[in-house]
Amino acid sequence: MPVITEIKCFHCGDTCENDVIEFEGKSFCCSGCKTVYEILNQNHLGNYYHIEAAPGIKNKKHTQHQYQFLDIDEIATPLFDFIDKDTRVVRLFLPDIHCTSCIWLLENLNQLNKGIIYSQVDFLKKEALISFNINQIRFSELAALLDKIGYTPKFDVQKQTASFKNNYWKLGLTFFCFANIMLFSFPEYLDPDESFLTTYRNFFAYLVFFFSLPIIFYSAKDYLIAAFKALINKFVNLDVPISLGILTLYSKSVYDIFSGNGPGYMDSFAGFIMFLLIGKLFQDKTYQALSFDRNYQSYFPLAVTQLIGGEEIIKPVKDVKKGDRLLIKNDEIIPTDALIISGNANVDYSFVTGESKLIRINEGGQIYAGGKLSGESIDIEVVNTLNQSYLTQLWNQHVFKKEDTSRLNALNTRLSSYFIMVVLSLAAMAALVWSFVNPEYIFNVVVSVLIVACPCALALSIPFTFGNALRVAGENKLYLKNIDVIEKLGKITDIVFDKTGTLTFQNSSSVNYTGNQLSLKEEQQILSLVKHSSHPLSRLLYEHLKTKARLAEKVTDYEEIPGKGISGKVMGDEIYLGSKEWVGGLANDEKLATRIYIKISQNVVGYYQVENKYRPGFEKVINVLQQKYRLHVLSGDNESEKENLLKYFPDENVLHFNQKPIDKLNYIKNIKDEQRVIMMIGDGLNDAGALKQSDVGIVISEDVYNFTPACDGILDAGMFQKIPEFIRLGKYSLSVLKISYIVSLLYNITGLSFAFFNQLSPLVAAILMPLSSISVVIITTLLIRIYSNKHF
Repeated sequence: MPVITEIKCFHCGDTCENDVIEFEGKSFCCSGCKTVYEILNQNHLGNYYHIEAAPGIKNKKHTQHQYQFLDIDEIATPLFDFIDKDTRVVRLFLPDIHCTSCIWLLENLNQLNKGIIYSQVDFLKKEALISFNINQIRFSELAALLDKIGYTPKFDVQKQTASFKNNYWKLGLTFFCFANIMLFSFPEYLDPDESFLTTYRNFFAYLVFFFSLPIIFYSAKDYLIAAFKALINKFVNLDVPISLGILTLYSKSVYDIFSGNGPGYMDSFAGFIMFLLIGKLFQDKTYQALSFDRNYQSYFPLAVTQLIGGEEIIKPVKDVKKGDRLLIKNDEIIPTDALIISGNANVDYSFVTGESKLIRINEGGQIYAGGKLSGESIDIEVVNTLNQSYLTQLWNQHVFKKEDTSRLNALNTRLSSYFIMVVLSLAAMAALVWSFVNPEYIFNVVVSVLIVACPCALALSIPFTFGNALRVAGENKLYLKNIDVIEKLGKITDIVFDKTGTLTFQNSSSVNYTGNQLSLKEEQQILSLVKHSSHPLSRLLYEHLKTKARLAEKVTDYEEIPGKGISGKVMGDEIYLGSKEWVGGLANDEKLATRIYIKISQNVVGYYQVENKYRPGFEKVINVLQQKYRLHVLSGDNESEKENLLKYFPDENVLHFNQKPIDKLNYIKNIKDEQRVIMMIGDGLNDAGALKQSDVGIVISEDVYNFTPACDGILDAGMFQKIPEFIRLGKYSLSVLKISYIVSLLYNITGLSFAFFNQLSPLVAAILMPLSSISVVIITTLLIRIYSNKHF
């Protein structure tokens, strides 16, 4: 008889049932798969096939004509997150996303078509955020391209949210089969007589085999496929020892059934898969809970300025509703899609599109969430409710990610790989030893070793430990970007403070004027100019003047220069407010103080002197921190506060004044060159470069929409006194991580000892394996929660 060899498609892995298409020594099941292969190769994306074997999806031969409806503006416009001239940003649901290869390919779409600016994948939601130039690639062409490479976009308004539905089906089917297998295997445990063995044993064994088929071919297939792909690509992952245990147990049981020796270990096999699925479901549910907390709770503790009857009301950003009228100031982020009611805007959409250029939008125009206003303030009317997860996505843009990656994550990956190799070696050693001691128990021992020694607990230690710490920080109003920040918090050696708006209040200091008598018109001009700035000193001056004067109708040529001041044309006069060096000081002005100098129509008329008020708990925070960390202060102001600060910082060498934004950035860079781990705490306005340069950048948020994507965390100003506790939380989390590692190690050593000496059945091993993961989750959650209850 001739041997029939199945030919698998190089792209999608399906069997080539009819005519096989050969191309460049590779086989394809259809012209669609061959076309995708050609597209990827022509665009130098052949690495797609190196990540996983046959990672592609069968092309369903859809044509662009099926997507022509997307070129109709009335249909396409509601689907876009952002529109500007030739740039569009769209979020597409791609249900065929299933592996790391998908992520790699979809985030390299710009290499397939130059009209695609960038793409970012949310694997859990199976979504891709894509920015593209509509003059270079139409929306219908983008959809057709995604379809052609195997990721058919879905445009349903209601998406299926039951992402674990398939797991429930697998678990339900496995439980049903397991129950029947146990039932038909039960007589084997009752020491059956000879008549049963000769009459019914084979019949029951074949029934057991029948009920095992759905388990091996449906419930267990994901583990087997993942292990196969890993071995094909010459690396070992977590699924390899699990799959070896599955195949060993199943093969031995099948051999026993068809050789007339009863059902073998098929009950243990079915139980193993069932408990494996329970453990996986538990882990997925826990991950889902952490993701839910991050995406849908009040993640950003920020506020906006709402205009009600001419009054400015501070309102939490999460409470913004359609129809609300908001005031947006220079350098503030637009929180939601809106229409410009008053003013003309210059908007930087680099957070959304990846391109740094100012877009001019006139009064009455549409403005989109995520843009940063540059220039005079505007009034907007909200047209869409706030999407909290959209802001989170902006915060996690690639452009704002730190260069350094987590060393613990890299170490964890290496440890897991080494652990798996050790387990495989021990399984081989056990087989060799028991071949001499008692060959009858080889299968039992080897399978138990492979199953019980699982690095799941090791792999889950970091995400669950730091994930719980992330949640505790958020509950106490420190909102961190990701779990890597928790790790870095635990390694801090230096803390750098900005002064104005960080150590001091933004709106509780006293303001006194010195200079020529200001007319009502001049006060009106100053008030109107500072209204457009969100800098702490501008806001302080605005609060001081708003009861004395009314706003002018319009400010033109507004400009704000970080570290210097603001300027603009109000009621026909050029107004400058800011530092002495920029505006120009008075002849007899020698005293150092925090001052806002005023120049009107080229004449310096005077200054407002600000007496700083430090935040409550400031002294205690500094005293606690300087016992363990090197503290630094970087201020853009002059040395007027130096004497006050020396009461708390005995070493004057750590106090630095007159610091421009570039000076702050370079200062932190120099400290990092000493291999120090730096935490920078600032207000986010003049500190963006320094925040990004530091290992951990924290922005103090008071009552403005001060969203700074370059930072790693946002701290509610009311929790300033808790800074030492947040840093201790990072250190404590590292200790909890060590404990979870020790628990995982002890579990594996104990389990392996019993399994190696044939004191553990495969079924018991299958029960213990998910319990190890559950124990890590319980231990880390309890320990972090205990710390939270004690210190917060």
